Amino acid sequence: MMSVSWLVFREVYLKIILSVLAVVAAMLVLQNSLNQLKLRSLAAEATSSRLQISASTIETAIVRAEGLGLAMDEMEGLADLLDRELSRDGSIAKISIVSPIGTPVFQSGDATLPQDEVEDMLRRIMGTRDKVTVFDAGERLYTGRLLFDSSGVVMGAVILATPTEKYLAQAQGAFAKMHLFALIIFGCVTAVLVPFILFQFSGLNSAFHALDPACLLGAKARAAMATDTTGVQSAIDAGNAEYAAAVIELDELLAEADSKKRDTLETPA
Repeated sequence: MMSVSWLVFREVYLKIILSVLAVVAAMLVLQNSLNQLKLRSLAAEATSSRLQISASTIETAIVRAEGLGLAMDEMEGLADLLDRELSRDGSIAKISIVSPIGTPVFQSGDATLPQDEVEDMLRRIMGTRDKVTVFDAGERLYTGRLLFDSSGVVMGAVILATPTEKYLAQAQGAFAKMHLFALIIFGCVTAVLVPFILFQFSGLNSAFHALDPACLLGAKARAAMATDTTGVQSAIDAGNAEYAAAVIELDELLAEADSKKRDTLETPA
């Protein structure tokens, strides 16, 4: 009977199961996307914190020279310091020291940065009083550190650019694990929900079985119904036979009456 009920209600089952699974899948996809964004943000913050070591080293040298009365463009050995920091950390694509108006004073690195991206980065870093600014431009991550002189006036900034693929390469393993966990969760939810939905509709199956004539009548009642049906059929057959015999007899009487009538008409007066 279960197979019969499944055939009857399979459209209802399939629609409900597919609707529930679609909602679960959408929630998992959304959650996975949010987790990826959060992990990307955490990776960017961790990378920026590591790059602050190089930025702090450069700042210390600049502040020390500024205390001696030297302007940034007059500092000897600053370009060599940038080259050393660039070679020490392979994830850094370019190091720039800019003036308060964003004009480059010293640069190290051969990476070519898009002009519109550079302008957006300078607005974010130089347009705030925060000591450290992190700007994720998509393909590159910029870490800016403002430089203040002894009177607290901004005299420039140290900016480090890192390709996104450099710091996200370590997070790819975590991304793969999140995808795998999402698939496992979906499989577990499916394995639990499908039997649960079928169990919830077991009452509907019972009602369907209860309304089945074969279940409503007992064995004796079904046998009596079969016997009554046979008797009724026999009576119908007997009635049909009597009707056919009556029709034949009526036809014979009509034929005999017609014969007598013709004989009477043919006899002379």
